[in-house]
Amino acid sequence: MEVPRFLLRKKYLLESVLFVALFSFVFMALYQPFSTETVWFGFVPWSRFVWMLSFYVVAIATLLVSKYLLYRVFAVRTPTMPVYVAWLGAEFAALTLLYILFSQSFDSIPMDALWFVRVFGCVAMILIIPYTIIGLYAAYRVKKEELNLVRLGQTVQELPSENELLHLCDNNGIERMTIDAQAIYYVESQDNYVRIYYELEGRLVSYMLRCKTQRIEEMLAGTALMRCHRSYIVNLQKIKCYKRFSDHATIYLSQASAKAIPVSKSYFKAVTERVTAQGLDS
Repeated sequence: MEVPRFLLRKKYLLESVLFVALFSFVFMALYQPFSTETVWFGFVPWSRFVWMLSFYVVAIATLLVSKYLLYRVFAVRTPTMPVYVAWLGAEFAALTLLYILFSQSFDSIPMDALWFVRVFGCVAMILIIPYTIIGLYAAYRVKKEELNLVRLGQTVQELPSENELLHLCDNNGIERMTIDAQAIYYVESQDNYVRIYYELEGRLVSYMLRCKTQRIEEMLAGTALMRCHRSYIVNLQKIKCYKRFSDHATIYLSQASAKAIPVSKSYFKAVTERVTAQGLDS
């Protein structure tokens, strides 16, 4: 069984670290008065606060490195659930050893196997709770995306036959999305995935498709969607303003919530020619 892909998104991984840091700080502040292991956790005296802050900085850095490696290692091949659980277990063990190292350095506490198990259990509990909360929230966002696709599919069925419908497939050639080309504002590349931003009921929503940028560019050939940057494909018919400089440009789209899209030097000439032909050049 493969891990749900949303658990490996950059945004989820970063949010999980931030949420874990906040949750653990609150948890430890409440747990400290009842614990015999948190001898160095506190706000006074000043030396204890500095030691506690140092631990959090190192712990957050450790988690960030772990999440970065997790993202890079499994960017192409999605891990199975046992592999993912083992990775999290390694995180728990690393933070447990880090906690023990700080405790030993602050005050030479006698360490035994039982103490290690207690600390590991506490670390696991601190991490599992926020991971579960943010995982459920991420799953909700994915289900919301899927619901948007269902609603989009219903809208597509009502479109006149002359509308330019696109049948977008993933890297395995499986069709994942059918959409009117005019609904798409831009496509953003994210390693082996692309995030498609389109309009639904007046709002800009997105869908992540496991597909390389070059492949999605081929599927969009012949439409108003054009590559303008290594990481972006933009719908030229959605341009509100085209700010041109010497060898690059910035595109502002008609949807207010859409981000500004860069036009890199490599694509500047081709994009500018088409934009100029449409009379959108400022």
